[in-house]
Amino acid sequence: MHCHVKIELQLESLERAVRMLAYDDGEATPFAMAIIAAARSHFSGPAVRHTADEEASLFPRLRRFASDSENGLLAALKELEGQHQDLDVVHARFDELIDIAGPEPGPGQIDVDELELTVGEMLGIYRPHIQMENEIVYPEAARILSPGELLAVGQEMRARRGLA
Repeated sequence: MHCHVKIELQLESLERAVRMLAYDDGEATPFAMAIIAAARSHFSGPAVRHTADEEASLFPRLRRFASDSENGLLAALKELEGQHQDLDVVHARFDELIDIAGPEPGPGQIDVDELELTVGEMLGIYRPHIQMENEIVYPEAARILSPGELLAVGQEMRARRGLA
């Protein structure tokens, strides 16, 4: 859930950066681009590890230990994995828009309308995604998985981050 807070903060920052670019008189572009660069860095590093934590460690265990009566959980896992794929596509489009603009774009060098649509699409996927994980998946993980399984998930997460 801590990762979700960080993702939400990055999304809020991107919303602000897009607004800055939309109403830019030339002075806000460097600040907006710094915000965008920070968000990009987060989404290409910590957020990628977070997805791996779910898809490689948590979701397989939930599938293995979920009973047949937990169809809602299994459906949620399938939906979340589809959203991960959708986010990969949206992030690629976002990166392309920023790359086209170049490292130090001036006013008018960024397709702000397309950037706004892309960030809006991110928000439209991430927010319900995070809500589903927080309200369904994580409580079910705490209920279904043994302390040993939860410890194993935590150890795998630390290993992905290079922590002992």
